[in-house]
Amino acid sequence: MNGEGRRQGRSSSGGRGRGGGPFAAGPGGDCVCPSCGYKQQHQVGQPCNSLTCPKCGTRMTRE
Repeated sequence: MNGEGRRQGRSSSGGRGRGGGPFAAGPGGDCVCPSCGYKQQHQVGQPCNSLTCPKCGTRMTRE
């Protein structure tokens, strides 16, 4: 294979994450509960969706 048909260079999202999703959010920000709205500071290296809300038990999402 000689690389024909492969995309080269950076994507329009600047090369951070897929389509500008949560992987493009950087190290700061908050994790938020989609059910009750509880917020807590995002911890580097720990995805928000691995946390459960301490108030209602729902999985958290990245804000």
